[in-house]
Amino acid sequence: MSAPTNQAVLRRLYTGESLQQATQAVQQLASGQSPLPAAEDQAQERLEARVLLGLLEFRSVYTLYPLGISAVLPTPTTITLWVESEDRAAEILFNLLPSAGEDGEVSGVPGLRITRRLQTSIELGILDRQAHLRLAGLPSTVWRRAEAKAMTKWYNPEHLCWRTSPRDWTEAERGHQAMWDDESDHFVHVQHRAAWLGSGLLRRTGLLHTATNAYLVDGYRGSAYNLHRIVLRTSHVPGCGPGPQHMVAALTDLPFGLPLRLTRVRGDGDQDFTLSDKHGTALLELRASIEPPFRSFPSSLWRAVLHRLPARPPQPCPTGAPDDRKH
Repeated sequence: MSAPTNQAVLRRLYTGESLQQATQAVQQLASGQSPLPAAEDQAQERLEARVLLGLLEFRSVYTLYPLGISAVLPTPTTITLWVESEDRAAEILFNLLPSAGEDGEVSGVPGLRITRRLQTSIELGILDRQAHLRLAGLPSTVWRRAEAKAMTKWYNPEHLCWRTSPRDWTEAERGHQAMWDDESDHFVHVQHRAAWLGSGLLRRTGLLHTATNAYLVDGYRGSAYNLHRIVLRTSHVPGCGPGPQHMVAALTDLPFGLPLRLTRVRGDGDQDFTLSDKHGTALLELRASIEPPFRSFPSSLWRAVLHRLPARPPQPCPTGAPDDRKH
């Protein structure tokens, strides 16, 4: 196997791309560039870190893929996410596009706007900054419906910054962003210094379904004083497919992984993995639970999850429906 082909095979493990997509991406990279490049611009890196949190937090939609993202295509200047369904698309737009409450508090990403609507994707970018994102994988009619669904979640459309001020920052957004641009603030400095972790995880989202048997993932930004802490909570199919340790191994395997080292493992069945970088800027906690899905998980979707699990299961996959646990 040639070096470019081998790089493409490894890249698709981390991104979830098809072999053709991964091969084209590797071929288009400049000489000496990493086959899975990091974001070149700080603004892009920080946007991607915020997008990861948006994918992890406030989840209410069950999906075929752990985050509702079937693949990512990272380049040095931007990233494309393939979204699997209309409902997940609406949830993502609701969590990312900025809105302001009665008290002026801003939710979502300040300054983020829909900049282009294409045949099978939409592009988003932060006003006046080199930070862009493409959401792909659905027809334009579905994206329009997803956008409409996202708007209906707000009782007052006047609070939607991205609708009321599509070409300029609102006053509430400017005030919010001013706080996040203040590097003299210790918390802001810590988050910015370690934005590489959230961005790097987003660019390796494919691992959640190519290297492990996870079927649901959520998480949050944890509290810590001197470092950036991300907590991932993953649910794994019992007795079927590779477990969470395979994703941990891939995450720490350079050059495709991240500069993380495994510092602690706890548990036997359910396991907690703690990873950190040697400079002490970031901490990743993976809390993996081996558990059947909740009763509210659709049976047809569960069968599809079992069908798409990575190969080499330790024993035949179960074929039954979700159990009777209450959500």
